[in-house]
Amino acid sequence: MKRIKIILRRILLIIMLATTAIFFILHYDSKEYTQQNEQEYINRICSMTHNRAVAVGIIDGDEDVFLEHCDIDGKTVDEHTLFELGSTTKAFTGLGILNLEEEGLIDSDSPVTDYIDWFRPQYKGSDAVVTVRHLMDHSSGIPVWTISLIPEGSEGEITIEETVRKIADVKLAHAPGEVHEYATINYDVLALIIEKVTGQKYEDYITETVLKDVGMNESFFRITDSDRQRIFAGRKAGFFRTWKYDAPTYYGNTAAGYLVSDTTDLVKWMRYVRGNIDFGSFPITDTNNYYVGWNLYPETVHHGGNNPNYSTQVIISRERDLGVFVLSASAGDIATRIADGIFGMHMGMNAKIGLCVSGHELQDFLFVMGILLILYIALLLQYKRKKLCICGGLFILTLLILIPIISHISYRFMFVWMPYSFGLMIISILAFAAWLIGCGRWKQK
Repeated sequence: MKRIKIILRRILLIIMLATTAIFFILHYDSKEYTQQNEQEYINRICSMTHNRAVAVGIIDGDEDVFLEHCDIDGKTVDEHTLFELGSTTKAFTGLGILNLEEEGLIDSDSPVTDYIDWFRPQYKGSDAVVTVRHLMDHSSGIPVWTISLIPEGSEGEITIEETVRKIADVKLAHAPGEVHEYATINYDVLALIIEKVTGQKYEDYITETVLKDVGMNESFFRITDSDRQRIFAGRKAGFFRTWKYDAPTYYGNTAAGYLVSDTTDLVKWMRYVRGNIDFGSFPITDTNNYYVGWNLYPETVHHGGNNPNYSTQVIISRERDLGVFVLSASAGDIATRIADGIFGMHMGMNAKIGLCVSGHELQDFLFVMGILLILYIALLLQYKRKKLCICGGLFILTLLILIPIISHISYRFMFVWMPYSFGLMIISILAFAAWLIGCGRWKQK
């Protein structure tokens, strides 16, 4: 039996080492790419990272360029294929606030309580004065973990107000205005302000005053589960592949991540942004370069977005008529990698892929390795000390219970946002803990 365990451990070790080597070798490309072969650049990144469907919209001078990649049997992608935008939705919410401020209906330096009287987050035991501007630049002090408080449900089941009430008296991570801490729920509070001021539902107001003004006639907000039928199916990583995944609907987070659009509409949006938004007037400080849904830099403005099964990235030049918007039907940061490369090519630079592993792929790799490591440890231990086995198992179970309490992130939220392999890793840890306790109890008898 001992010899069999040794052989099994060696096999596992070889599998882990071989998997690691193959994983990183398959995610490396040494070739340089130029604008003339930008489609090949997109195809190569997608094939390396298992991004099965991507659409790219580019404005370059007077020209609109559309590029696509799809390797799902029976499916095609073009400039009319719809994707969820994730957090690049925030710029549309921000523009809605700017329009209302221009009309004199909102003052960005006024406290949120002027519009939502029950919104009273706490800082050091007292009511904190959070302004509309603090929400717009993510300096409100609302902690990043509050994203896990956003309830699941479609329009009619959940309201934006219910979502905001989840953080009405939340303890702030820092004093308002001091630190930039990106918390997606800031923009849900802005959506509720829009509803209070206009008397309209958030999505109706933005559709009528922003989308129609831009000419984005194919875009809409995903507010129900049934809306998925109109959108290209999103995917989630798991066991070195991506798999179709229908993520829950979060109607209360519509303003921060659930605009649906295609590259036909998004090239219109980029041209509108370049011609109508004065980024030079935005209040940028040494500690915060974020405002109304944009990260601002001297030469570009940009923003990324991630939902559980989609990702996006937009980059717009402040100096010339150039912009890139990338839509991906997989979560992660590959949309950003593609956008950076394409933008650089249109600026006259060459792009080199090098080592290219998306964040979700890396998580998946680590979870799979974690599963194998747990099995390796199970084969390595001798289980001779019964009390130590029981204490070890109980310690692991206690740790699993404490993780969501300490992090404020529920397991349900983790299962939605993490790769499929995360669930199996948690099951493996639970099984290992039960095995330890069982071994200890068995030896006692």
